[in-house]
Amino acid sequence: MENVDINTVYLAEVEREYAQIHNNWLMLHYKITIGVVVFAFLVECMMSLLFVDSDVITISMERYLLKYIVVPSGLNLILIGLETMALKAERLSQEQKIYMVSLTLVFICFVVFCAHSALTSTYYIFTGAVMLTIIYANYHLTCLTALLSVISIILSELVIKWDADKPYVLANMMLFGDFLVSIIVLLSFSAACMVVIRFERKKNRAILKKDMERYELKQSLHKDELTGVYNRKALQEALSNMENQETDRKWVLATVDLDHFKGINDNWGHSIGDRCLKEFARILKENEIKYISFRYGGDEFCLLFPDVVIEEAVLICDRIRRQVEKVCLEGVQQINLTASFGIAAYSTDIDGARLFIHSDHALYEAKKRRNAIFVYDESNMATKPMGK
Repeated sequence: MENVDINTVYLAEVEREYAQIHNNWLMLHYKITIGVVVFAFLVECMMSLLFVDSDVITISMERYLLKYIVVPSGLNLILIGLETMALKAERLSQEQKIYMVSLTLVFICFVVFCAHSALTSTYYIFTGAVMLTIIYANYHLTCLTALLSVISIILSELVIKWDADKPYVLANMMLFGDFLVSIIVLLSFSAACMVVIRFERKKNRAILKKDMERYELKQSLHKDELTGVYNRKALQEALSNMENQETDRKWVLATVDLDHFKGINDNWGHSIGDRCLKEFARILKENEIKYISFRYGGDEFCLLFPDVVIEEAVLICDRIRRQVEKVCLEGVQQINLTASFGIAAYSTDIDGARLFIHSDHALYEAKKRRNAIFVYDESNMATKPMGK
C-alpha cells in the first residue's frame, strides 16, 4: 500500500460516498423527467376526450391533436432521448450528466408550459425543476436552472404565441398580474433553495468534521505510539479481513525481529532500544509500497503483503534487511543492527492465526542464523533459508 495521509484516504472515501448519493439521485431525477413527459401526455389525452364533443375547442380535432399532443410530446421525447444518451456517455463526467438532466427538465417544462400556459397552474411547474437541484448542493446549477426557468416563462408569455385563443399577457391586466406573480414566486422560491443549500453545506461540513475526528481517533487506537506503524489490534483486524476477502487473492505475511535486541536494552538502556525501534520502523515505512507494517510487540514486527507472491515478498524483505545493516545510530556506533525475517504464504486451507504461526516458525529458524530470511514451506511443514 502506498504511504499516504489517512485524512486524504478518508476524504477520498467520503467523496466516493457523496458521488454515489448524487448518482442515485441523478437516476431518480432522470426518471422524474420521464414521468413529467408521460403525465403531461396522459393528461392531454384525457382532456382531448373530454373536449371532443364540446364547444371549448375552436379548432379541428386533428389540429388540436397535432398542436397539443403530437408536437409537445414529440419534442419531449427528443429531449428524453438526448438525455438518455448523455447518461450513457462514458466521456461525460457525473457533474456534466447532472447539468444535462437538470436543464433537460427545464426544457421539458418549457414545452409543457408553452402548450398549456392558458392554465394558471402551469406557471409553477418550474419550481419543481429548481427544487430537484437542491440535493446536489451546487449554487451554480440551481442559479442556472432558476434563470432558465424565468427566461422560459418570459419567452413563452411575451414571444411565443402557441395558444391562439389565449389573450396576450400585456393586453390583459389579470393575466399580466399572474405573469408577474409567477416570476416573483419563482425567484423567491429559488432564493429559498439557495438558503437551503447554504445550510446543507454547513451541515455537511460539520458532519464531515465530526466524522474526521472520530476516524482519526479510531486510527490512533490502531497505531503504535512509539513507532507510528499499526499495532497488534490492527494486525488482528487485517488478518480477519484477509480471511473474508476473495479466495483468489494472494497474501504473504512476514514476521520480523531485531537481532540481539534484549542485549541492546540491557547494555545501552531502553532509550537507545527505543531509538533502534524507531529507526527500524522508519525503514519499514520508507519501503511500505507493497505491504502494511505492524508492530506486534517488543521488537517484533509484521509485514502483510496483499496481492504479492512470496518471491517478491522475499526480495522486499531482503532489501529491508540490507538497509538495516547500514543503520548507524549517532553516539552509539558500536551497535550493529540486523534483522531476521520469517515469511509464510496464505492459503484457504489455513486461517489468519495459522498464517501467523507459520511465519513465526520461519522466524524462529531465521533467528538461529541471525540476519537471515527463512520461508515456511507448507508442503513439507519445514522452512528454508532465502535472500543472502
